[in-house]
Amino acid sequence: MIFFTHYRNDSRQVFRDPVMRILIFAPLLMIGLFKIIFIFLPPILISKLSFDITQYYQYILSGIVVMIAGMMGIVTGFLMIDERDGNISELISVTPLGQSGYLINRLSFAAFPAFIYSIAAPLILDLGTVPILNIFIISILSSIYSAIIGLLIYSGADNKVKALTYAKGLNSFALFAFSDLFLLRWLTVISWAFPPYWITMLVKNPQSVFIILIASVVHLLWFLFLIFRYLKSR
Repeated sequence: MIFFTHYRNDSRQVFRDPVMRILIFAPLLMIGLFKIIFIFLPPILISKLSFDITQYYQYILSGIVVMIAGMMGIVTGFLMIDERDGNISELISVTPLGQSGYLINRLSFAAFPAFIYSIAAPLILDLGTVPILNIFIISILSSIYSAIIGLLIYSGADNKVKALTYAKGLNSFALFAFSDLFLLRWLTVISWAFPPYWITMLVKNPQSVFIILIASVVHLLWFLFLIFRYLKSR
């Protein structure tokens, strides 16, 4: 019950902030916009430029999922910074919710919409055949990635002004989702260490258990390292 109380308070806090209010609904608008674009754009590109964009659908889909997680991660980071500035996180940590409960509550608040949006994106956009099980796995990893971005913003920015600048830099991680397109071996090797690359690999290789395992390990290593860093700083 206490979690739902905090979720309700978090929702009020988000809707009071214009930036967070936009970010929480931006993925829905983005999915709708891309749906319209992909109804009209491919035939035009084929007829006018003889360019088949459908061969890049998997990269586009993974890029959209990564951007969704990134936007939800910014919401997480902003909320945590707001509460740090107001000493709210310290007050909550001595309540029955506790420090661990606070962290679960905070990270899950934006991770849940990231999960829902990441399921909706491939189903609505229909940019190729991605099995339902893989959509579910990708959505879980998207939720974890949103928490990773949130924790990185929280640990790297002193206030929300710096956080916005920091978030822009962190969202450049999304470029790793497209690293294979550059045909540079060194760039691909570097990308192995970053979660967005493995989202693309999951979209491209839906039947590979090895890819699922590696993608999960990379996401969890980032997540657990940042959780440990957060708890150590308290």
